[in-house]
Amino acid sequence: MKKYNLYILLLAGILSSCGDFLEESSQDLMIPKSVKDYKEFFFGEVMKTKAREIPHPYLEYMTDDVQDQCYYGTRPTPLSNDFRESVWAYYTWQANPEVGMSNEFSSDVAWNSYYHKILMTNIILDQLPEMNGTDMERRDLAGEAYFMRALSYFMLANLYGQPYTPATADQDLCVPVNDEVSLSDRMMKRATNAVVYAKMEGDIIRAIQCFKAVDGEKTIFRPNLPSAYLLASRIALFQEKYDETVLYCDSVLRATSHPLYKLREDDSHNFFSVANKEILLSYGVTTFESHMGEDYRYAGQIVVSDDLLALYSADDLRLVRYFKNTVGRQTSPSAKEYCFYTPFKWKSNSATVYSNAFRISEAYLNRAEAYAVSGNTNKALADLNELRDNRMKQGADPLVIDPEGIVATVRKERRRELAFEGFRWFDLRRYGCPPLQHTYTSKETEGAGDVFKLQDKKGYVLPIPKSERDRNTEIEIFERPVSEPIK
Repeated sequence: MKKYNLYILLLAGILSSCGDFLEESSQDLMIPKSVKDYKEFFFGEVMKTKAREIPHPYLEYMTDDVQDQCYYGTRPTPLSNDFRESVWAYYTWQANPEVGMSNEFSSDVAWNSYYHKILMTNIILDQLPEMNGTDMERRDLAGEAYFMRALSYFMLANLYGQPYTPATADQDLCVPVNDEVSLSDRMMKRATNAVVYAKMEGDIIRAIQCFKAVDGEKTIFRPNLPSAYLLASRIALFQEKYDETVLYCDSVLRATSHPLYKLREDDSHNFFSVANKEILLSYGVTTFESHMGEDYRYAGQIVVSDDLLALYSADDLRLVRYFKNTVGRQTSPSAKEYCFYTPFKWKSNSATVYSNAFRISEAYLNRAEAYAVSGNTNKALADLNELRDNRMKQGADPLVIDPEGIVATVRKERRRELAFEGFRWFDLRRYGCPPLQHTYTSKETEGAGDVFKLQDKKGYVLPIPKSERDRNTEIEIFERPVSEPIK
């Protein structure tokens, strides 16, 4: 083992207390040697999300799936919490969203979080030949590392890189590629979209090859073959490689023995649970409860937008299984009834699964979109109807193609199905960065407020966090447009 790499591993383990494999004995530390040791390290440093380091808690609040609501509930007071304030800068698309409405600074940790995962996977893959274990164990760990490195680059590219456009992918700047296997002060510059997506493709293909060589079905709490095929389909779809998207989605469905989960009105558990066998991979945590709570004593919070709710028909079981409907009566500042919805696919205190997932339904939606864009309407409809057969009440009206066409039909179904699972912002980017509008309601005037519009495509690219800009003085900076209330 390289001495400097060992130092990194030990330092990371000490700082995060990620596993039992680093044990203190007097002043010595046990050096990880086996694949099992490194798998524990991998889970703690790469897979696990620490409660205070959730990479992008703001992701949903930049989309058209949310709106705000203030001064409601049975006992609001001037001191009641306004849970909109901490996400105001993202909700209103500020040029520097790390600076809040009261000029407070809140670090965007996504950049450091994903590059940390990339560095850790680089080190693990570099040390793989020296680990004690069987060839199968090494292949499995390698597959997990390649998978998470591909996913990390995918997330970084769609947060901080320019939206992917095939015609200009070899010119549009994305994020840096870090191949280091040790801590480095090297000033990284942005690679192009073509380079970064090629890196993702290479990694996810290697992950698939590794998992195919490993016998047996894996737990949903570790990267596995079906989830690798699904990530490959996602990467292909975002590059508009529709034939590859279809092939990878076909492979997802062949690689798992589980069908789509069938929603029922009398389900006694959340959609995200061990009972839902369409979940291929379960990981991470969210903070929706911090800004989109069910409680009705707040001064303000973010809720599900009317625009999104209007997409669900009365016979769509997702309206009642994916969202919590709160109805009550407000007493201050004026007496009136209120009604709002909040996301309810999971519970933060659930001990069964995590609140992020790769699901079989995405394979149907990815394939349907690939078929639709390629002009194969019948196959696209077949995939949509297969999904809807498991989401609608019995006797529901058949799917009608949207007046805007089959592609719009697929994308609306995608929005309904994958709501609040981290897809919408990335999808809007690849749909051409359409204009959006949010109103930040005034507590004084109840209903009126400041209107913010996202009209410049540059606003769909987040600024590199200040911590990285201060350290890396050579990285290319994209100027994000100023966002002021519309007069």
